[in-house]
Amino acid sequence: MTENFKAPEGWTELDARAVDTARVLAVDAVEKVGNGHPGTAVSLAPAAYLLYQDLMRHDPTDPTWIGRDRFVLSAGHSSLTQYIQLFLGGFGLEKKDIEELRTWGSKTPGHPENFVTDGVEITTGPLGQGISSAVGFAMAQRRERGLLDPEAAPGTSPFDHFTYVIASDGDLQEGVSSEASSLAGTQQLGNLIVLWDDNEISIEGDTSIAFTEDTAARYESYGWDVRTVDWTQGGTEYKEDVAQLKAEILEAQKVTDKPTFIRLRTVIGWPIPELAGSHTVHGAKLGPEGVAGLKKAVGFDPEQQFQVDEDVLAHTRGLAERAAAAKAEWDKGYQAWRSANPEAAALLDRLSARELPEGFAEAFPTFEADEKGLATRAASGKVLEALAP
Repeated sequence: MTENFKAPEGWTELDARAVDTARVLAVDAVEKVGNGHPGTAVSLAPAAYLLYQDLMRHDPTDPTWIGRDRFVLSAGHSSLTQYIQLFLGGFGLEKKDIEELRTWGSKTPGHPENFVTDGVEITTGPLGQGISSAVGFAMAQRRERGLLDPEAAPGTSPFDHFTYVIASDGDLQEGVSSEASSLAGTQQLGNLIVLWDDNEISIEGDTSIAFTEDTAARYESYGWDVRTVDWTQGGTEYKEDVAQLKAEILEAQKVTDKPTFIRLRTVIGWPIPELAGSHTVHGAKLGPEGVAGLKKAVGFDPEQQFQVDEDVLAHTRGLAERAAAAKAEWDKGYQAWRSANPEAAALLDRLSARELPEGFAEAFPTFEADEKGLATRAASGKVLEALAP
């Protein structure tokens, strides 16, 4: 841990060491395979750890639990940001999986892939796709709640959860993210919280050559709740104020009528000596000197690779125990809902089993041939209306 680290209340030295463990694992993994994206995984380690260990409601032993919060790594190129948290939290990845990053047949492909790695909600990688899909996640959650538990007060339904996103500069340059974000504001998706890693570096280099708009103002115009956490202190010094970030996220959770956009100003690759803030750390291995420099900066042995202390791992794997308590509390509300809403519960069971309703085939409209014909889009629309009135 460096001197410029402000932990949230309740964190211990073990939490700080776990954050630095994540940084070291990231650079070792990229160094071993010879390619990858270490920079963001190093500088965002505190934010990712905060989400996974402190804020998100999830269960490492049951990654598909319906009561969980969802996490989308829109910055899919920084897959290590997520993989290392899945390892630390005990979602099914082990240290050998981190060592096998970007190798054929591993559980840790270059970009996160659903159905390959437990805990990955959706395959991401193409810039802008993750944040856009997360808007769909948030809309789906609201649809599910409205279908199954529409009368519950905000925050009291077993179907209430948040979708969290980590997005990069490159994500927000893409047109699709603009369109989806505008829709999210219009739809008032208060269950969506986006962390923008504003480090002013993308694949082509410094964003000053391609991306200089006032992004926060753009999101305000979309109707989002916009917040800023500046770890660069306006460019004067670097301080990883994780406590402030946690406070802003907790406030964002209270906003029910707007999605939240948190601008997190960071320096990519911090605290790697000489290389932090450079395009070099975005998508290439650091080299022996860079790796050793980081390890020395955070108090790790530069001669060791993939160092994970037993007490640190035991601490982070305690997430399962904490999750079990939260899940048990959630289950009380869920069982009460099932008892009070047997028809809705039966609908949920059918949907979960991916079974179509009885007689669905009879609901299809038929179209008689005639000289005028019918546009395909019109026919498709009538079929969809029949299936989901």
